Amino acid sequence: MSQLAVLGGTPVRQDRAWPGWPQYDAETERSLVAALRSRRWAISWASDGSRARERLFAEEFARYNEIAHCVSVDHGSSALVVALEALDIGPGDEVIVPVMTWVAPVTAVLRVGALPVLVDVDPETGCITPDAIRAAVSDRTKAVIVVHLACTVADLDGIQQVVADTGIELIEDCAQAHGARWRGRPVGTFGSVGAFSFQVGKVLAGGEGGAVITADERLYRRAQQLRADSRRYRDQEVVAGEEELVESGEVMGGNYCMSELTAAVLLDQLPRLDAQHEHREKTAQVLEAGLAELGDFGPIPLPEQADKRSVYEYGIRFRPGTFGDASVERVAQAVSAELGMALWPPDLPLHRSVMLNPHTKRRFASVWDDAGRERALGRDFSGSEKYRETTLIFHHKALLGGAEDAEDLVRAVAKVRDHHAEL
Repeated sequence: MSQLAVLGGTPVRQDRAWPGWPQYDAETERSLVAALRSRRWAISWASDGSRARERLFAEEFARYNEIAHCVSVDHGSSALVVALEALDIGPGDEVIVPVMTWVAPVTAVLRVGALPVLVDVDPETGCITPDAIRAAVSDRTKAVIVVHLACTVADLDGIQQVVADTGIELIEDCAQAHGARWRGRPVGTFGSVGAFSFQVGKVLAGGEGGAVITADERLYRRAQQLRADSRRYRDQEVVAGEEELVESGEVMGGNYCMSELTAAVLLDQLPRLDAQHEHREKTAQVLEAGLAELGDFGPIPLPEQADKRSVYEYGIRFRPGTFGDASVERVAQAVSAELGMALWPPDLPLHRSVMLNPHTKRRFASVWDDAGRERALGRDFSGSEKYRETTLIFHHKALLGGAEDAEDLVRAVAKVRDHHAEL
């Protein structure tokens, strides 16, 4: 019989559960029940004289990120749309987007009528590079969306230089990087706007939800209206019995407001975030020491300028050939079987993803014609392919355990490496 669990052997880990996610306790329940009993489940409802929870969360999240303004929204995807529209990006414009990311940034660009121009990523980190941005800039380029991917931070020094040289806007997609820092400063604060997601799997989870942060008062005022049907917060304190939003109409908006129930959960979860980061980092250090001893493995690199990382998906990098001819999908399946926990390769680069299919909607036809598709996709993406073929990913919840969990991870990848011929 094979030694490998995926082929019927005894797994490395048995009869021990992994940490759960999301994490909550009686305080979380009290916060949620209080919002429920308030009968004010949305900001578009009469106030009891106090500020809405979604506004209170926005204020707390702005403080956490050491920036002046934050607008809460219903999803991370909405945050990207609001960010683009706040910058008045639309038809005729181009926005540079990394090919290695979830589909949401590309979809957001299409939704505002602009053309997403996909570029390759660093094969070690999976992040967009300054050189790739510079090479893709045209006279129609208005912005770049920089995604801080998985558990690292893009090269913000180099990217800021490109942005300064070309005059384009920088939008930071921090859906996977809450709390990460670059040279002591929170990510999301280096561009004109930062966009966040609070989907249930994220390190700051509210079920669904998102936020836009900015230091620019004008963009803040626009963002409020873009997410609330052209309404914004009152200039004076809210009065009991009245709605907190007033019709402004300075820019036409949609309805992307965060619910009060989501905000209640996030107000409970935000104060826990840094302690959870510290816990994950402690476990990650044990894991990385073990991987270093194996010789063929290591973490996704973190630039030295990044003072603090946020681990959404932890990435184990391995040298080509470590598992012989076995595909990364088969390796992930084998390691998962050893641990009783899912590991997977990174998502397919978007140029190969079934989720990037603008041709299925008539509203995108004027952008995604033959010329638009060639402009969007007509370049080399070999860096993204190498990154995907040599990376194993797992969810951050596994790092909320202890040293023994990290040791099991090391044992599992070592076992599969040693018996890869059986795959």
